[in-house]
Amino acid sequence: MSDALSIVKEFFPNVLTVKDAKEPITVQVTKGDNNSAKVRDHKACAMAVACKRAEHADGVIVSVMTAYVIKGTTATRYHLPNSVSREVVSFDRHAGFAPGEYQMSPPSPTARMGAISGGNNHANPPTGKKQPKKHKTVGIRTVLGSKLQ
Repeated sequence: MSDALSIVKEFFPNVLTVKDAKEPITVQVTKGDNNSAKVRDHKACAMAVACKRAEHADGVIVSVMTAYVIKGTTATRYHLPNSVSREVVSFDRHAGFAPGEYQMSPPSPTARMGAISGGNNHANPPTGKKQPKKHKTVGIRTVLGSKLQ
């Protein structure tokens, strides 16, 4: 079973297939979506509530960078732009999701399911310099597929 399918099945066990979106969709998030949504909830945040309404979907899963729109037994995967990611973080930290129009895009060709990843990059060999510490955003929903709760 693919990683994407196993992630979706955690939330929607009846889903049988996951596919990448072919076209972008636009979602209008309203103040009402903010009021009826739940913080740190992949299936019930303001973006998920708005997207479910706009797409007449059976369900939606929203993470910081990816969203799945569920219709019947099929989940369609979308990439979320930085503007949505910032609003998800804001929402999860109890600051609300700014009402407005947001676009969800198909994954880029290199991020599509089944795409071959880069592998070894010999063009940039290690320099021996210390790698900068990576910052981990905290106080938001868990990463999809992680075992943390």
